[in-house]
Amino acid sequence: MNQVTVSKDFKQKATKAILSVILFVISYIILIAMAVALTVACAYAGFYIIVSGRHGITLMLGIGVMSLGLLVLFFLLKFVVSSSKESRDDLTEITREQEPKIFALIEDIVMQTGTQFPKHVYLTPNVNAAVFYSSGFWSMFLPVRKNLMIGIGLMNTTTVDEFKGILAHEFGHFSQRSMKVGSYVHNVNRIIHNMLFENTGYSKAISRWASFSGFFAIFVAIGVTVVTGIQWVLKQVYQVLNINYLALSREMEFHADEVAANVAGSQALATSLLRAGLSDSAYNSVLNFYGEKIRDNQKPVNIYPQQHIVIERVIHNLQLPVRHGLPHIAVSDIKKLNKSKLEFDDQWSSHPSDADRVARLDSLNIVKPDTDNANALTLFTDKEATQRMVTEKLFSNVYYPGNTTTHIEEHFRSEYNEGIAKYTFNKKYNGFYDELNLGIVALESLAGEEHVTEEELFGENSISSVNECIGLEGDIAILNQIAAGGTPVKTYDYDGNRYKAKDTRTLLETLNIKLTDYRNNITANETKIFGYYYHLAVKHGKQDEYKNKYEAYLKTMQDSDTLAKTLVPLHDATAFLNSSNEADTIPAKMQKLYNSEKPFKEAVKQIAEKPFYEHVNVNSKDAFEKYLSQEWVYFEYDMFNEAALTIFFNTLNNFSVALSNMQFAAKKDFLDYQAALSPAVAMQTDKADAV
Repeated sequence: MNQVTVSKDFKQKATKAILSVILFVISYIILIAMAVALTVACAYAGFYIIVSGRHGITLMLGIGVMSLGLLVLFFLLKFVVSSSKESRDDLTEITREQEPKIFALIEDIVMQTGTQFPKHVYLTPNVNAAVFYSSGFWSMFLPVRKNLMIGIGLMNTTTVDEFKGILAHEFGHFSQRSMKVGSYVHNVNRIIHNMLFENTGYSKAISRWASFSGFFAIFVAIGVTVVTGIQWVLKQVYQVLNINYLALSREMEFHADEVAANVAGSQALATSLLRAGLSDSAYNSVLNFYGEKIRDNQKPVNIYPQQHIVIERVIHNLQLPVRHGLPHIAVSDIKKLNKSKLEFDDQWSSHPSDADRVARLDSLNIVKPDTDNANALTLFTDKEATQRMVTEKLFSNVYYPGNTTTHIEEHFRSEYNEGIAKYTFNKKYNGFYDELNLGIVALESLAGEEHVTEEELFGENSISSVNECIGLEGDIAILNQIAAGGTPVKTYDYDGNRYKAKDTRTLLETLNIKLTDYRNNITANETKIFGYYYHLAVKHGKQDEYKNKYEAYLKTMQDSDTLAKTLVPLHDATAFLNSSNEADTIPAKMQKLYNSEKPFKEAVKQIAEKPFYEHVNVNSKDAFEKYLSQEWVYFEYDMFNEAALTIFFNTLNNFSVALSNMQFAAKKDFLDYQAALSPAVAMQTDKADAV
């Protein structure tokens, strides 16, 4: 493999990251020195208190003083002895004897990238591939063997060449001497993050110590205050380190891409990169589908054919080209789905954008003549058995209320397509109403639109106006935050032009005028649409039915808005549950919560009486039934009732979902009725009247 050239940007960002690590180390050493001094002082003071008093109270007080320094020192040193243990319960290890082709491919990649063969190779069910390893303190100084994790959901939607490129990218992070600087900073960053934010064990330890005595509790409280101050200092330094690390991380991704391109070619990695989002979305759609099947005790034996069924549907809907049995997605396809024209230099992202990565790969233009476009799963000795085994493990921890039955691929296809039809509007609307609520009009005042066609009403100009309007609304909301100083953004791009934050208000004036124009165009077109269909309804003698359908939609939207208002006071009343509270303040806060809950509970009772409630999903209905089954107490005997709170918050979440389900059902009911009004039938009626 060709040596990957280290860019000037990479060197600069690596230097900044290392300097940030040095800054952190210096700050940390100073804090350690101060903590040691505090510990010695507390030890001396505690010993003096104990020997001077010589009775129980002074003994406890002296031990408490001694513990203060130790608690602070323990916080600063705990990460040295701690280790990062990630659960591997969902992983399945494979060996060379079981899968010789997989291991031969990995061997080839390892040889070309100049890395070590992984210590373990695991299979996971999702759309992912990663090299991972222990990130304990000593791993900064001692060599650590890497493990490889391979997602079956990823292999199911890639060719062998693409899969090879993905694995080469992962090993590329550790391949060359220049890249090891980045991997070292990455490791340090993880360790420092764990020290600052992974404090569950420390919190439990000091809580147990405080429970021994009221004296100890006093000094634990003082120690926690000191530790909080130390954390604040470390977090300021860590923020500098993290920003510089993330900048380096983005350069590392480009380098790893170049390593992968040298192994598998530029095109293989680019195509898999652009398809990854669709593959992951399809995988999650299958999981969501089978989540709804739990109450019916139905589970699959192999979810991966179903992943392809979802992808086939997307290919059909978006008219995507197919290569080697998989959708070929271009950067332009992704941009079509993104209605926003805002672009930021994301300093908090660890990866460059897909578009930037693909552009860099295209510029490398590394072509590999030997290609293997077979599905990556063909590398397995028995791909069907492997898929079934991984699926079985994935669903093994799912609780089913009764004996399970197998849900087969053919049933998934029909039910999934039925579900899609249930949640999509008639194709003649061309997506016009997908993200647009119906306007409010007086139907009787509309003039008949006899000289237009559905093709004109829902043509490209109409769809473009809607998309531009939706994108503009989102962009204006973000720009308003920037103008108000609510974000740290200094510069950004809008529609290809660079702007400074101070110029945002001027830009907003222009965009708000554009937004008004788009809204006026949409309103004018909607008036034509209503006029066209209402005229058809009159021709059919169905104007009353048409009005009733439309009024049912408007009432559902109005009722939903009214019910949704009961959520507003609950957001304020439950905010205290997300932070620490003094014990004596909790009862008053809980009473405020109970008072705010009363109108919400009434709204939950009323929702079942509203039109279109039958379209609410089963999980939401189950949540409401459980919530209303009794009066739940959330705080009792100086303890929070976690089970009751879980039921309460589950109901809150499902309430919004249910309202959305009902609004959509009312909208679809009207639009389906409207779409069924056939112009051809109306013309025949006109002729019959003329006779």
